[in-house]
Amino acid sequence: MNILKTGPKFIQGFFQTMKLISHKSEVLELRELGKFEEEKDAIRRAQKEWVEGLSKKLVFTYEVTGWENIPDAAPFMVYSNHQSYADIAATLWIMKDRYPMSYVAKEEWRKSGILRDVIELSRSIYLIRNNPKEAVRALNEAKSLLDLGFPLLIFPEGTRSKCHEMGEFKPGAFKFAEKAGVPILPVTVDGGYHLFEETGSYQAPHIRVTIHPLVHIEEMDKHAQKEAQKEIEATIRSALD
Repeated sequence: MNILKTGPKFIQGFFQTMKLISHKSEVLELRELGKFEEEKDAIRRAQKEWVEGLSKKLVFTYEVTGWENIPDAAPFMVYSNHQSYADIAATLWIMKDRYPMSYVAKEEWRKSGILRDVIELSRSIYLIRNNPKEAVRALNEAKSLLDLGFPLLIFPEGTRSKCHEMGEFKPGAFKFAEKAGVPILPVTVDGGYHLFEETGSYQAPHIRVTIHPLVHIEEMDKHAQKEAQKEIEATIRSALD
């Protein structure tokens, strides 16, 4: 498939059918009017249309367990391992009938035209790594977003593993949920790396998604939160065994 190329060109092609762009005027109008519930639904509908169309076009198949663990109400944060570009589609897939999905995105994507539009329209947050001042800004933005009831996803490894294995979580990743005072939904995604990362060329992936029980860290003291961080990482890793 021509859209599947290496590096930035690959990710540009991966998102070229993103329906959120075609809903740009609707989303921005609702945002300007402060109609946040309507805005959330507009983003969700656009993301649903995109992920269903993309999955059909690229022959993604999904095997999902733990549907019952998706919370009945937002806000909450999703913490997931990160194998591949396909993880974005997989996490949108499990939420497409319930919630819009915002992401903590690396700063480098701000330079990419179509991705920048998608990131900003979906209320996602840029994170400049190794910059304490910017980290505080990102934490405050995340709290404001979650206060409005937007679910937010972060990949705590900080980068794609590009394989079945999972890297260590960055300790600072848990500060987002702690500062906002929201529960964490741990999610394990496995198999997406077959799409591109494994060989550098396209393969239709079968993606297994495990949705684990919600962890109410907002009800814990600091010591218990530290222990919960270890347990969340171990839980996510356990579904890869």
